Amino acid sequence: MINLFDSAERQQFLNDTRGLLRGGKAVLGTGLLKGGTPGEHLASARNLVRYGASMTGLLEAGAARFPERIALVDDEGELTYRELRTQSRLTARVLASRGITEKSRVGILARNGRGFMVPLSAKGYLGFTVFLLNVGASKQQLHDIAVEHELDVIFADSEFDEKLPTDVEGLTVVHAWAGPDHRTDIDFPTIQDLWAAPGDQDDTLPKKVHQGGVVLMSSGTSGTPKAVNHSEPMLPFGVIGPPLEAFGVQAGCTLQMTASMFHVLGWGVSVIALMAGCRIVTQRVFDPENVLRQVDEYKCDGIISSAVFLKDQLAVDLANPGKYDHSSVKFIMNAGNAMSEDLVLGLEEQYGYILGSGYGSTEGLLVAFAGPEDLKADPNTAGYPVWNGRLEVLGEDGKPVAPGEVGIIHARNVMSMEGYLGNRDAAEETDGMLNLGDKGVIDPESGRLRVLGRDNDMIIVGGENIWPSSVSDLIFKMDGVDDAYCVGVEDEKTFQRVKAYVVLDGTTEVSEDDVRSHIEHNLIVPAIPRDVVLQTEALPRNAIGKVVKRDLVG
Repeated sequence: MINLFDSAERQQFLNDTRGLLRGGKAVLGTGLLKGGTPGEHLASARNLVRYGASMTGLLEAGAARFPERIALVDDEGELTYRELRTQSRLTARVLASRGITEKSRVGILARNGRGFMVPLSAKGYLGFTVFLLNVGASKQQLHDIAVEHELDVIFADSEFDEKLPTDVEGLTVVHAWAGPDHRTDIDFPTIQDLWAAPGDQDDTLPKKVHQGGVVLMSSGTSGTPKAVNHSEPMLPFGVIGPPLEAFGVQAGCTLQMTASMFHVLGWGVSVIALMAGCRIVTQRVFDPENVLRQVDEYKCDGIISSAVFLKDQLAVDLANPGKYDHSSVKFIMNAGNAMSEDLVLGLEEQYGYILGSGYGSTEGLLVAFAGPEDLKADPNTAGYPVWNGRLEVLGEDGKPVAPGEVGIIHARNVMSMEGYLGNRDAAEETDGMLNLGDKGVIDPESGRLRVLGRDNDMIIVGGENIWPSSVSDLIFKMDGVDDAYCVGVEDEKTFQRVKAYVVLDGTTEVSEDDVRSHIEHNLIVPAIPRDVVLQTEALPRNAIGKVVKRDLVG
């Protein structure tokens, strides 16, 4: 409970209230409430009261107002709001008939499309806790998650059959999407099979349920993923307000969704899109040319993506001038990976100043946002904090550092996690704020945040602090280089040195000494990589574009 007699908490309460009101104004500015009859608005309101601001509640609200509007375009075709609602209700009923309740736990291991959105939209009808599983998770990780968190059902794409747990007692696996080459030696029913063969229990959907959480799994690039528990969003206007206002988003717009729906950005935007009556255009497997084709064909207003995908999209667009019309695009939203300065400048030159970027984490969700004007002024910025909640850069003593000084980024707002599930992990907090694990600095002139890299990524070479990202960004700018990634390795003389993994594009010769010379001429001597691994294979990245360190070779 907030103690209004405490000046700091009182000030934060006032800031949160102002942020909520400003965010509410931004939401209304989208035209969300325009159109529709009083009866349709009343039906929408009833559904939101019944199911909350879950994907279910928002889908029901949308179907009440514009049932024949296209909600989703994926590899299988189009689904209207009515059709998506019907399939979600069918799925909820058949789960109820098989004993799934608000106490159950259901996992989704699916790429973008109806195979993801249908089971997630079924959640609100029954209230079960849903686990959004990372499609890049290993067989062992999936097994450990199923056992540790006692999953009852996993909806999965058939391409993941080889790594799905088949020996976990009480676990049912259902194909949310079945490709033409799916295994036939494993008896996994499809979601359509379930619709045709319900169980023997009562399939009546409850009138009122307690909503379980939405659990996002950490990337698990260094071990077993953490289960990050979020409640269904409640009035997150002060968090989503900055991008809505900066981009001028309008209700009913069309979004090309490349960001993975199981991750923070994809899940969040999918929910917001249903709230605003938008059309989501997506694809299961990323193909940069197909992204451009979809933007052209469906006249998309916005692109929701991540740096690793935007880089490939830009390259294809530049290689095919005039082939695809992207004049309809009013905004591009990046999250999940920081963009290099070259990528920001390249996107701005190709598409104009319509690029924005969100900064956050699986635990904190969106905590800062850089709009087009921010990136125009500083391509490396993470922007300003969202309009409610707190964001501070703290020193080792847990106190805020002065602007211009480096510290660890901490934040909390209404969309932050409730906690980790299980007893294995515990949140790191200071003064009620989550430790996001990144080093950052507040620009003393603009007040914008700049993220320097993971707290444990900094390399100390002979007493000099070296950020691996600053070295890889410089290598990336070299002719003949397609990608670069740097890490710290042990060194007998200086304790640590830089190791660089460099992906060559074959357009010009690049040697190990070329890389070292480039860093020597553009950065300090301690930043020169001791080891340079030249390769033509792409860096091992997970589904959201993060490099998986354990899979680096050489």
